[in-house]
Amino acid sequence: MKKNPDLVKFGANVRRLRLKGGLSQAALAKRAGISPNYVGTIERGLQNPSLKTLERLAKGLECTMAETCKGIK
Repeated sequence: MKKNPDLVKFGANVRRLRLKGGLSQAALAKRAGISPNYVGTIERGLQNPSLKTLERLAKGLECTMAETCKGIK
């Protein structure tokens, strides 16, 4: 199955922001109220998270939702 390039870019943004903040996947998951496995599948571009999840991730990463979507057209 071919990965959606927008989801791959989103996942890369989440990973970059997470690492910049010095967070593990588990720490981000706890902050965002989602499972660590779900964070991993998002970072690999395998999941299309809901708008609510996007908001939770941004709060957990202490950034804006726009930052998580940077470079996505």
